[in-house]
Amino acid sequence: MMVDEERGLVVAFVFFDHSGNGHPRPGPAGATMAGEPTRPFTWEIAELFRIENGKIRRIEAVLDQCPYGMGSPWSRREDAMSSRIQQ
Repeated sequence: MMVDEERGLVVAFVFFDHSGNGHPRPGPAGATMAGEPTRPFTWEIAELFRIENGKIRRIEAVLDQCPYGMGSPWSRREDAMSSRIQQ
């Protein structure tokens, strides 16, 4: 994460794993719909936040699907597979 206090900008670069074990959910007319996602993948996400008067005023994001379990090139493989927040 990078912070520019003078300009009120924060950039975060994160990875979110989705196991692909989506649970079925109720659909229209009593039908059962498959849960999403139905296959494992990882979101690679870059977000830019605009902060004004201590509040988030705007968010810009870029998302890309990556192979499941992919981690940041700045992290160790063991950290990428951890459920704890990486620094």
